[in-house]
Amino acid sequence: MKNSRIVFILLLTLFVQSVEKLTAQENPPVPIEVEVSTVQFLNFGAFAVGNSLGTVSVDSNGTRTWTGDVVLLTTGATVSPALFDVYANPGTLINIAHSPSFTLTGTSGQTIELKIDSYSTGKTFVTNSNSQTPTPVYIGGTLNLGAISANGPGEYNGSFTITFIQE
Repeated sequence: MKNSRIVFILLLTLFVQSVEKLTAQENPPVPIEVEVSTVQFLNFGAFAVGNSLGTVSVDSNGTRTWTGDVVLLTTGATVSPALFDVYANPGTLINIAHSPSFTLTGTSGQTIELKIDSYSTGKTFVTNSNSQTPTPVYIGGTLNLGAISANGPGEYNGSFTITFIQE
């Protein structure tokens, strides 16, 4: 009986020592901070609408396309996706959230609907830069245009809110 207790204690000691050597993923630094800076605005450039519906899109790469009765003009404002610099610890999971659409208002009071629909990182991404090096996030969108009577000439401006949610 005495020998079985010694063996049991020895086995228990070996088990405890092996458990102490187990390792797991380290917890992230606390607090997890995410900072976002706007570097560049979304710009669709110059275009003209005809007598029926159409769209103008700028994707996250800066490529501009159109559908319907729209003519893209090469003069005028530059075309660019929005650019946000995201500063976060490496391995931070971030989701991009926003409203389904936004309204832009023209100089004559007319409006255009803007949908955000293109992301260089996807709507969910993991940062892999150190917290001093930004992760660039390019975002594009699509303008839903009416006929010239609904969306006449002029400049259309507005803002949209993008939320970067740290998971």
